[in-house]
Amino acid sequence: MLKQLALTICTAACLAAPMLAQEHQHHAACGITQEDAHLITERLLENKAALEQGLIVQRDVVYIPVKFHLIGKSDGSGRISPARVLDQLCALNADFEPVGFQFYMKDGMNEIYNNTVYENHSATQNTIMEFQKDNNAINVFIPNNANTSGQSIGQTLGYYTPAKDWLVLKKSEVSGSNSTAPHEFGHFFSLPHPFNGWDFEVWDEATHGNPVTQTVAPNGVTPVELADGSNCNNAGDMICDTPANYGFGFGWNNCNFTEEVRDRNGDVLDPEERLFMSYFLNCDRDEYFFSDDQIALMQADYQSIQRQRIRTNHVPVLDEITAVPELVSPINSEIVPGYNAVNLNWDAVEGAQAYLLQISRLPTFSNTVMVYDEVVYGTSKVIESLSANTNYFWRVRPFSAYRACTDFSGAGAFTTGGTVDTRHIDLVEQFQVSPNPLKSADLLNVAIKSKQSFEASFAIYGLSGQLLQNLGAYAIAQGSSVIQLNNQPLPAGAYLLEIRAQSGREFQRIIVSE
Repeated sequence: MLKQLALTICTAACLAAPMLAQEHQHHAACGITQEDAHLITERLLENKAALEQGLIVQRDVVYIPVKFHLIGKSDGSGRISPARVLDQLCALNADFEPVGFQFYMKDGMNEIYNNTVYENHSATQNTIMEFQKDNNAINVFIPNNANTSGQSIGQTLGYYTPAKDWLVLKKSEVSGSNSTAPHEFGHFFSLPHPFNGWDFEVWDEATHGNPVTQTVAPNGVTPVELADGSNCNNAGDMICDTPANYGFGFGWNNCNFTEEVRDRNGDVLDPEERLFMSYFLNCDRDEYFFSDDQIALMQADYQSIQRQRIRTNHVPVLDEITAVPELVSPINSEIVPGYNAVNLNWDAVEGAQAYLLQISRLPTFSNTVMVYDEVVYGTSKVIESLSANTNYFWRVRPFSAYRACTDFSGAGAFTTGGTVDTRHIDLVEQFQVSPNPLKSADLLNVAIKSKQSFEASFAIYGLSGQLLQNLGAYAIAQGSSVIQLNNQPLPAGAYLLEIRAQSGREFQRIIVSE
């Protein structure tokens, strides 16, 4: 049985070293292992055989669930903005439209707040990441970096691991303007690099000569593909409409490979620079594409037994979202009376299932001045983390599980006042949580001393205000009582436990240890 090592598909690892015009990097390539490359090739050959045996690929559009895991630090900071995830989903659906694949977010975005996953995710692959994985979706984890425990030059921008069957994308690579995500999704659907066999050692004239006379690629297994395509079925990436490529994209600083490299027949190689699966990084974003044969192979992979779990036949809400929300209040530089319970309201938009609410100190809404950046289900939100006597700007973006190509509203402006909204629960004389700190699997016990009986609900929030667990309603008895909450395991980090009653709400900070 093949050793299950991570397949690091480093879309641009070599960028970290100096890139000189007309020169390539020719070091160990991005941490990809021969074992995992073999797993990809096995799937590719199975899909080729299915097509050759007459597999009828689905011609209708299929809708495929994706679970985006947004990873931040334990204190709630560092997480990627959901806006960039929406931009990425929008771009992915455009990229895969010729394939007939359309992706939608399954059950919203998942947020993980843990320092180790954020900075060193490889150490948590068998623990936190495995626990958070959705077995019926394509899982995309977005930590601060995509570095692996293996040897790699430069930085890894993203990878697909067959062993775990998930994708990891570096936070800075998730947007609508780069080709890292479609490259990794291509690997997920069994596509190798066009330079298959040269992944570990790209062509260099001093090493491999010109013409290139060797018959086996540097990996010692894969036959070297010829420029005329005469051996394309069993050499290189084994895909006949992707021209022979000996790893020429590494370090090449434009989209036109002009170096005259000849194969053993003396024919000049002419790689296709604009393939998503290549390593040419400086083509116009809109020019990248999947070849016809790559498309057929991905369609075959989708219909294979390995992809049965994502063939759900579910069709998400497809209603288009053509409008932006109308902000209701506060707007027009209104001065609100308080600062720790500011209620923001906007009008609903047809087709929207949720809204991304952003609050910023400046109208630029850049990361450095953003104070709130969360998904809201509904058309209002009470914000409790603002400062007194401060100017703020806010905006809202509608979206649905499938419709992500949407715009923000215009910005509203307001100024907070200096008074405190004292909406605490008058009936509660004492509210204490134990154990605190707690271990991930511990159940929370809440000791309450109340003046009289009442009904209250409990919930767990992240420090940025995102609802993580709704724990339900409980009857609180008069006097002293202890309630055990049925909370789910939490990653290590800091959280807020809320008790909410008709007369107000209270919070206690809780810490989950490793």
